Amino acid sequence: MEQDEPGDPVCWLHRLCPECGAVPSGEDDGACWRCGNPADGAAPDG
Repeated sequence: MEQDEPGDPVCWLHRLCPECGAVPSGEDDGACWRCGNPADGAAPDG
């Protein structure tokens, strides 16, 4: 019997916030839900 590999074979690191490492919330509002870092990678305001 062939056994499936556990886990997700896709790397999701490119989706993490580069500023704080948060996983996206699913709502794409253009900024990190945790730190407010813009999705384009620019520094957050304030």
